Formats: sequence, structure tokens, C-alpha cells
Amino acid sequence: MIQVTNIQDLKTAVNQNGEMVITMYNNDIVIMKMEEYREKMLKKDIEEHLLRAEDDIKNGRVRDAREVFKEWKENIEECL
Repeated sequence: MIQVTNIQDLKTAVNQNGEMVITMYNNDIVIMKMEEYREKMLKKDIEEHLLRAEDDIKNGRVRDAREVFKEWKENIEECL
């Protein structure tokens, strides 16, 4: 992340780093490269999905994979 203290610093950072995103976090303004932002959002999304999956397993919301694949195969065959 880049620390910016004035508009000129912001212009310099954008010129040096290209596409950037500005967001708020804990009442602070955060400026980061778009690539870095996308990576953080992807990691956050994966983490959220894994937490939901763990909760599904913990609470018995699971099915045997063979059943699911068999249903998919049957549905595909019906469509053909």
C-alpha cells in the first residue's frame, strides 16, 4: 500500500502505479493498486465460501458426491 498525504502524492502514485482503487476501512481512506485490491477481494470471497462450507458440514447439510454426479449425468442425458 502507498501512503499519500496530499493530492500531488496521489497524482504521483497513480502515474507510477497505474489503475488504483480508493476505499474506506475503519474510517481511513485506503488507496491501493487495482491488482492488489482484486487479490484481496478474491481471497475474502474464497474465505467466505470456505467458512460457509465448513458450516454446512458441521450442520449436516451435505450429500454424497456420487449422488450429485449421477443426478447431473441424468439431467444432461435428458437435455440431449
